[in-house]
Amino acid sequence: MTLALIPAKHQAAFITIVVSIALIPDLSYCRDIDMKAHWDEAIPLGNPHKGWYHHFPDNSIDKYIVARDSDLTEFPGMDHLYIRLAWAYLEPQEGQFNWDIIDQIIEKWVGHGLGIAFRISCKETSTNRLAQQFATPKWVMEAGAKGGYYRNGQQVGPDGPWEPVFDDPVFLAKLENFLKAFAQRYDGQPWLRYVDIGSIGDWGEGHTHSGSRLLYNYDQRKVHVDLYLKYFTQSQLAITDDYVYSITDKNERLRMHQYVMDNGITYRDDSPLVKGYVEGYSKTYTVRSPEFFEDTYRKLPTVFELQHYHTVKGDGNWKVKEGSALSKYAPGKTGPDFFRGAMDLIHATYIGYHGDAHEWLTENPELTVELLNRCGYWYFLHQVDIPDPMRIGRKNTLRIVWDNRGIAPAYHPYVLKIRLVGPETVDFELESGNCKWMPVSTDGVHREKYIVTIPEGVPPGQYVLKLKLYSNDENRHVLLALDPDLLDEENYYKIAAVQVEKEKTN
Repeated sequence: MTLALIPAKHQAAFITIVVSIALIPDLSYCRDIDMKAHWDEAIPLGNPHKGWYHHFPDNSIDKYIVARDSDLTEFPGMDHLYIRLAWAYLEPQEGQFNWDIIDQIIEKWVGHGLGIAFRISCKETSTNRLAQQFATPKWVMEAGAKGGYYRNGQQVGPDGPWEPVFDDPVFLAKLENFLKAFAQRYDGQPWLRYVDIGSIGDWGEGHTHSGSRLLYNYDQRKVHVDLYLKYFTQSQLAITDDYVYSITDKNERLRMHQYVMDNGITYRDDSPLVKGYVEGYSKTYTVRSPEFFEDTYRKLPTVFELQHYHTVKGDGNWKVKEGSALSKYAPGKTGPDFFRGAMDLIHATYIGYHGDAHEWLTENPELTVELLNRCGYWYFLHQVDIPDPMRIGRKNTLRIVWDNRGIAPAYHPYVLKIRLVGPETVDFELESGNCKWMPVSTDGVHREKYIVTIPEGVPPGQYVLKLKLYSNDENRHVLLALDPDLLDEENYYKIAAVQVEKEKTN
């Protein structure tokens, strides 16, 4: 844990904090320590395996470039960069790979403690660069892959964006060679959050609405899914709900959804607050397929992507303007209301504002913290039940009541570290059981029992009991919604004074 993870207003206290029983919630040697008076719902908790992400690059090599490193390093709960880029940038000539274009980004931001996620697209809609016009590299077309130039369902001239036929055998052979090389380099990297299956459709979203508007069925799409499953055997795969919903036959659509779930692929939604979805799906906060996410979130982390923030504002759908789609189809609701509602239906663990980081945070500071805490898990400590006294050489049972007020579970196990500080310091590490703590609205509070045995030879006396959750995978603390004044210099929360005594003998 670094000082950067402690809010500025608390840093002075953090630096000078002393283990002092004056800060302990309850000094009496009681069994039930009620922690609710020490909850802090406003403190931003930058915890592992959840939080904000920033698009860069975003369907273009320089879109949403980070102006100042501090725009991300000081952004509350920034978890990862989402690199969404066309295949052509990475393999400009067959078999010649330009990994440097993303490796430089990875090296820099992983060095700042962030993770990385990928989508490599095969079709873009802009034509300002060759690698945009030919997102699938031009040499694939020249090798005989079928395709055409399309805009909004109409064939256009050769100055338009080129779209491959996504089940063409030449295209698929070249794509497989690329994915094999890409996976050999990046699959299983510890910083890799997920890889999107993004090889069909406009921007890799699985539909061709801005292009040919050709339709692809279950079998044609399954080929792409299977290529990713073949080569990405260690990292989490993700897919857009559009990829599945774009199958027009409902039985095939459900079959694809089941195939996605059976293979441990998670979902992302790229559509919240897209204008057309405001008009068509306002009752579900522009989430068209909430059932996909409902089926997924209990086992896998889902991903939320806002429509480009500047576009939402320009449409009048953030701070709602008269005549905007939101004013017509959801009167009384605002853009932030829709963000909250969509995030809840998606049960998102990772959330993206899809724009300039500085602009977003400057205009939405309180909302940023609120959404950060609510996405994924958000742990509150209700009560700690401590034996009175704790006995040396005997099993001591601690009962702890936890509360997950986020919108999803955690998908990684965290250990519970317990520390007794007194005449000696005694440490314990136990499985916390956190992966089964579903959101409170689903299962209520979670009661856990932990057994610690104080070793023989530990001197009796008065001790301070402390605890914390910790991610061994990430080597990071898991902060709780508690007053940070309870933290010591190693980010243990001070709970209570306890008496440690030798076992009584007759």
